Amino acid sequence: MSWLEGQDRWLATDWLRVAIAVSVPAAYLVAGGPAAAAMLLALGGTMALRFARMSVPADVVGQAVLGGSAWFAAIGAYQVVPGLDLAAHLASGAVLALLTRTILLRTGLLPAEPGGRAARVLHVTTAVAMLGLLWELGEWAGHALITPDIGVGYEDTLTDLVADAIGALITVLAVEAGERRERGRATADPAGELRER
Repeated sequence: MSWLEGQDRWLATDWLRVAIAVSVPAAYLVAGGPAAAAMLLALGGTMALRFARMSVPADVVGQAVLGGSAWFAAIGAYQVVPGLDLAAHLASGAVLALLTRTILLRTGLLPAEPGGRAARVLHVTTAVAMLGLLWELGEWAGHALITPDIGVGYEDTLTDLVADAIGALITVLAVEAGERRERGRATADPAGELRER
């Protein structure tokens, strides 16, 4: 079955998506329209994870990170827990890196061969940084046009963007290193494998 097939099937991880969908009106009741909008974006991210047919662990962790990040904003946790904002951006950058890499590889927009490692690292990290920039622009627009309660600032924006990029870079490097080890094991000398046993 291809990655585009079976989208109408119920997945074991869809219960989390239902919880995040219910969280959209719940966030509105708790903190108003901006919080509901952030939760709606989180829901969109979880649907992208489903569309990409990520592995179950990646799907669960990704949904937890995106949904949790939106709920932290709704309940004002970023204002009272030092470092939580940067941790959320690091984790979100990691999730977006996995999602972006998967989609770009499956659509043929990234080279899949072993020699394309540098290109994959560069393009995935850059794509996540651009997504982070769009998020920060959205925050600024919300602050300027909707409510000043949406916190923005020079230092906050820069550190958020750096955290997004670092989370993405660490994740894509780790994935590439893992795949390189797997390829090394797969191409190992069968005689050598027998000797090791």
